[in-house]
Amino acid sequence: MYKIVLPNLFTIGNLFCGFLAIRYVLQDNFISASWLILLGAVLDKMDGKIARFVGKDSKFGIEFDSLVDVCTFGVVPALMIYYSQLHSAWGLGLAFAYLLCGAVRLARFNTLSLNNEEKGPFYMGLPIPMAAVCLTQYVAFTERTWESAHAAAMAALLVLLLSAVMVSRMPYDPMPNFRSSGFWNRFKQVYFIGSVSLIIHPSTQHLFFPMVMTYILSGIYRWIIGLHSDEVTQHA
Repeated sequence: MYKIVLPNLFTIGNLFCGFLAIRYVLQDNFISASWLILLGAVLDKMDGKIARFVGKDSKFGIEFDSLVDVCTFGVVPALMIYYSQLHSAWGLGLAFAYLLCGAVRLARFNTLSLNNEEKGPFYMGLPIPMAAVCLTQYVAFTERTWESAHAAAMAALLVLLLSAVMVSRMPYDPMPNFRSSGFWNRFKQVYFIGSVSLIIHPSTQHLFFPMVMTYILSGIYRWIIGLHSDEVTQHA
């Protein structure tokens, strides 16, 4: 029984993070909400890994996880960017566009997963948890470090960028495998450890958003380099 319940407990934790983050967004406490989204992303990653480890990666788990992801990584970031930066009708439209593209991204993931299509070393398009982390960390970055008259315009561009790359076929690296070797794999491991280290100490937390943006741009770079190559294998 624990093999069925354990992965879903992490999914429930993810949902609670999203629910609590909505409360903070409505109170204009965007920094706390942004860290809850990051915690939700960690729990989202853990539930899948645990489900595969115990051999209970079920259809119910996939559907439940996606419904939770729409809330935590779709609705909450859309509300946060609207309330913090995009206070207008067109801003509401942009926020909805982000939510729509995130839902489409999750639907594509479910379709490929349920069809048991072959998985490769890359994600097909930006996963919605990383898009949510990027968008919410931008809000925290503007609240804590970067106050500018252009913050709203940059937010609009970021929303458009994240929406586009989520529904694209651009290749994105998954979490690094620490048992792998080679220069590129070692670089990804250092990048991951460095990003986690930035979160721990308050004096370096403002650098976390630029690190996340580096990951977002890496998929675009790989896509441009590989435009004339058929060697990239992807999964949902």
